Amino acid sequence: MQIKGVSIRRFLDKPDKNIGAVLLYGPNESFTHEAAQKLAAWALGKSDDPYAITKLGEDEIKRDNAKLGDALAAQSLLGGPTIVWARINGKSADDSILDALAAIERGDPSGYLIIEAGDIGGSGEIVKKFGAAKNAAVIAFYEETDAERAVYAKALAKELGITFDRDAEDYFLTALPPDRGLARKEIEKLALYAHDLGRPVNIEDLEALMASEAESALDAASLAAAQGKAAQAVESLARIDALSGVSALRALLRRLHQLRDARIMIDGGMNSEEAIAKLRPPVFWKERDAVAAQARLWTTKKLNAAYDVLWTAEMRSKTAGAPQELIAADAYRNVARLVGN
Repeated sequence: MQIKGVSIRRFLDKPDKNIGAVLLYGPNESFTHEAAQKLAAWALGKSDDPYAITKLGEDEIKRDNAKLGDALAAQSLLGGPTIVWARINGKSADDSILDALAAIERGDPSGYLIIEAGDIGGSGEIVKKFGAAKNAAVIAFYEETDAERAVYAKALAKELGITFDRDAEDYFLTALPPDRGLARKEIEKLALYAHDLGRPVNIEDLEALMASEAESALDAASLAAAQGKAAQAVESLARIDALSGVSALRALLRRLHQLRDARIMIDGGMNSEEAIAKLRPPVFWKERDAVAAQARLWTTKKLNAAYDVLWTAEMRSKTAGAPQELIAADAYRNVARLVGN
């Protein structure tokens, strides 16, 4: 079964009990991981068995082809659910996963299977098999549009009881990081601050509370790379906890897209300040001068070379067992060095 569009949210809010396996994949890794967490929590139900969820990596499955099937067939010691959560980025575990899917389709007694994959593409056999299965589902998660990000952020803020003063909501949406996981953390932090505040959140509150996000390690790393500061970029990357190399590469890619759009307007006759003012989503106010200076440094030729660096790095990082963090750091260095060429 393929689940698309508005049906995705409905499925995640109320999963189909007849579905025994779900494949989650796509370039939006934050969405994919969030969906996997939600399905695991649903499958776990009220069970307090600490061993109900078995997490497997692609390399573990590759080393032992029977490990995935054995984990699914295992009986919980407390009689509760058996959940297997596998994370993959390549194809080396496909045979084991397809064997498990076949068992679930036959109705063999087994647990609940969640496959959290990276950007594996929609044309692979594993995606097609899950899409055609009766007792399995496949969901692809793509990058959000600005409008989708705003809808999510406003809905979560409302759910957590946050109200905004005049103009503060626009500032809030502009200041949030594009990554779903990081955005959720910022909104939850804001909710704690707003609890019992006794008034709507205003711009001054947001400046004090969210200023650090614009200067976060990931933003600082991509900003430094775009300025040609290789050492500073790598140092900022090293301070990031629990962030994949692919996510770091995507952050720098978004920065280059921003500079590309500004460069197009500058080449069309605007000055750099005018171009930065017209960028959407808006540039965070503390970064405007820096981004304007970057836009003057980056030519179309340099941007194309930087795109090649990032795309090559992303392909390398998706190889099973690849040292993603090292690949990302190397890519940041190489992009930064382009500024001076």
